[in-house]
Amino acid sequence: MLQTKQLLLVLLLAFTLLFCAIQWKIIAAPFREKPVPSDTLIVLGAHLWGDQPSPLLRYRLDKAIELYHLGYGQKIIVSGAQGHDEITTEAKAMAAYLVRNGIPQEDIFLEENSYNTFQNLKFSKEIMEKEELRHAVVVTNTFHLYRALRIAKYLDIEISGSAAKMHPFIGTKVKYYTREFFSVIKFLLLRS
Repeated sequence: MLQTKQLLLVLLLAFTLLFCAIQWKIIAAPFREKPVPSDTLIVLGAHLWGDQPSPLLRYRLDKAIELYHLGYGQKIIVSGAQGHDEITTEAKAMAAYLVRNGIPQEDIFLEENSYNTFQNLKFSKEIMEKEELRHAVVVTNTFHLYRALRIAKYLDIEISGSAAKMHPFIGTKVKYYTREFFSVIKFLLLRS
């Protein structure tokens, strides 16, 4: 009985250390990472509300608009398919938002086939290759930047990153950062 308790304690300690180490990387990434002027910006999709970007996605798009006007990318790739509860693709809704906010349609490429971060970046890389875009700035929220950069580097994309803000509510932050820990573990184990 004592050995079982000791084993459980060791496992709990190991999990706690792993959780803290990965959370440190997730939390630190937006502070360490700075965007580098590039050929394109890649904005990763997030949930829609009807045919409109959710607040989380609007934060990403607003950051991309800011970076575009500051010269960090001449083109913008918007990436995301249509979820089962969405009435259009995330990419179409994102492109419409960008155009409404002054980004020329001809500077936007739509990637409409991806259902997760790995696919977002894999299919965006295909657009980059087709359009002869050599390097990119990935734009996503603070909690998501570390994994997005790890995946992009795994896919051999010349990349830097820029973090959009996060929901101001602590409960929402805890939910997203906790979920992101498990997403990082999944990527490290499965490379997908």
